[in-house]
Amino acid sequence: MKNTLALTLAAALALGASLTSTSSAQDAGKVDFEKQILPILKESCFKCHEKEHEDNGKIKKPKGGLRLDGAAVIMKGGKEYPGENVVAGKPDASWLVKTMTLPDSDDLAMPPEGKGDRVTPANIDLIKKWITEGANFGAWKGVE
Repeated sequence: MKNTLALTLAAALALGASLTSTSSAQDAGKVDFEKQILPILKESCFKCHEKEHEDNGKIKKPKGGLRLDGAAVIMKGGKEYPGENVVAGKPDASWLVKTMTLPDSDDLAMPPEGKGDRVTPANIDLIKKWITEGANFGAWKGVE
């Protein structure tokens, strides 16, 4: 009886461990906003799309009313854009992706000419994957 109980317990523990490692493996494939997406936004977008602040004695306002320095404002979008900035699960409906994928000649292409390098296709794919997965920010809230 003790052996049967011990074997059952061992089997249950082994099953639990395998389920945990499977779940961890699945989570490992998910895009991490803070580690993977935030650095892209900081490099390519924050220069023009962050909270109003003073810079060399001048007040800098976010271009188009669009801020990308906080979770809530990333989802909301700006006043000059025709759609939601990020639509969880729908990268093709997300204005953020649309502006990054427009041709350089388009006035709405981001970042605009002379304001920094365009986001690479690999990074756009990563942003699309993050949006497809639900646009989860994890614990990150950013600037309110």
